[in-house]
Amino acid sequence: MSVLTIRSHKRFAVRRAISLHGEDSKRRGGLMIELSCEGCRISNAESGAFTTDQPVTIDLGDEEQLDGRIRWAHDGFVGIKFARALRPAEFGELLAASRAPASEARRYGT
Repeated sequence: MSVLTIRSHKRFAVRRAISLHGEDSKRRGGLMIELSCEGCRISNAESGAFTTDQPVTIDLGDEEQLDGRIRWAHDGFVGIKFARALRPAEFGELLAASRAPASEARRYGT
């Protein structure tokens, strides 16, 4: 039996190393693996360190940061909803910067 999930925004596969920090200011690493204009999914995260609705800051490097809140956290994954939706231009730039170059992506699975 298949399950149909209707989402309000399309998600895109990405791969970008990030760090998360919450109210305790402790930085925790992770890998952004999905991105939409309203949020993202992080893998390789210490999911037990986060609670639902906790405010966090995503540090993208190069002094880029996004504020958001934890939507869910389990099994090393964290779902984050951004404090404000990204504008189309912002989203396009972040998506392009977060995707692996084509030459690097071809090395895997071939």
